[in-house]
Amino acid sequence: MNCTHTTLRQLPLSTLIVALLAGPTAAMSTTGAADAAGRASAPTRHGATAPAATVRFYTNCDDDGLGSLRQAIAASDSGDSVRASPTLSCSTITLQSPLIFGQQDLDIRGLGMGRTVITAAAGVNGGLIVHLGSGQLNLQDLTLTGGHKYRSDSQARGGCVTGSGNVAINRSRITGCTAKGIGFEQAVGGGIFSQGVTSLRLSEVSGNLAVSTGGEYASGGGIYAVGGIDIDRSVVSVNATASSASSWGGGFTTAGATEVVGSAIIGNEAHVSGAAHIHPPAGADVIFTNTTVSGNSALRVGGITSTGVTTIASSTITDNTSIETSSGGRTLGAGLDLGSGTHVLTSTIITGNLAGAGTVESSTNLGATSGAVLTGSHNHVSGSTLALPGDTITIPLQLLPLALNGAMRPTHALRASDPDVDAGTAPPGQTYDQRGFPFLRTVGSQADIGAYELDNDVIHRDGFDATLYVVVSTEPQASTPR
Repeated sequence: MNCTHTTLRQLPLSTLIVALLAGPTAAMSTTGAADAAGRASAPTRHGATAPAATVRFYTNCDDDGLGSLRQAIAASDSGDSVRASPTLSCSTITLQSPLIFGQQDLDIRGLGMGRTVITAAAGVNGGLIVHLGSGQLNLQDLTLTGGHKYRSDSQARGGCVTGSGNVAINRSRITGCTAKGIGFEQAVGGGIFSQGVTSLRLSEVSGNLAVSTGGEYASGGGIYAVGGIDIDRSVVSVNATASSASSWGGGFTTAGATEVVGSAIIGNEAHVSGAAHIHPPAGADVIFTNTTVSGNSALRVGGITSTGVTTIASSTITDNTSIETSSGGRTLGAGLDLGSGTHVLTSTIITGNLAGAGTVESSTNLGATSGAVLTGSHNHVSGSTLALPGDTITIPLQLLPLALNGAMRPTHALRASDPDVDAGTAPPGQTYDQRGFPFLRTVGSQADIGAYELDNDVIHRDGFDATLYVVVSTEPQASTPR
């Protein structure tokens, strides 16, 4: 792996995540706190009380044997919690083969994403963690890196994590992983694959790659979740898909309901849908709130493609790039492209995206298929194939560069002179902007449009300038259409 960097104001993203997440935070909802005897209250399903689960500790960083993570997993029953001993003195577990297990539900924890790292030895090409159970796999306070899932006989699924059910990532980092389909095999989920729902909470998925080398498709550079996506206060960045044929969903791909809150989807790339490719079933919600989608790129639709009915509030979609402006005779949105149905856009910025060889001012930022209708209010959208609500600001605008702005998830700051200041509206119950406490959602006469709220009193209270470093995969991305 190597490191690429983009100069940003404030502290490095990785440093800020570690600093913030080191503080007290509620434990994962599926496993309760352990008592003195090492027992934990088990989750309940459909109102029934499950037997108490056991907390098992791993006490060394060996690949196998007494006290190892592998041994603790093998000894666990469904619903148990496998945790790093508080006295664990080592930091990196190097696997000689993947961790493969079949408990219906299992909880695996480290001591913190900067303190417990799981990686693989050279030549291990089966991934890091493979959960065969149909329930939920919880991963908390860990970094998973350097996993490779190489398959020449079937679809390559999940470079670091493969789940047959739901996968929940809490206060963890999934980075530098690769799913590679060799020959005529597909690749899905460079970092994570789940047959169910993948959820992120206070986590980072970065620098992962899904690549097919023989002309099949690749999808979900960071995450491929069949059952849906739930992202809360997290970062999905610098992931990619690559193929000589087609690839989509650089950040994530899902065929289920989607909710993204207080997060940043940045710097991902694919053949189609650089940030995210969302294709849910009828009736499934697609919701983005307090989220920044920026710096993503693709041949077609640099930002988000969503074929489901979509609701976006207090978000910013900008600085995404598409090489082509149309497909099948239809003009595409460089920032957001929607399917048919009635969509809702509230207090959201979609401007400053670039399509084709034109300029930001001439680019189409928002596109949609036939039958799409847009409702909502208090938005800033320039260049749209959809009829916009009457109060929409339509002036093309390039925002200030992506920066940390005193928080851990990057945003685009507003200038005091920008038309979005005091021109938005805050949804009920929304107290803070994307950055969270202490950045209030409404400062002044009313909320600003977008994910960022201008408040000159707190924007740079930490007083530091630094560099954001992101680990990226060293796997070749040759033959990806650009």
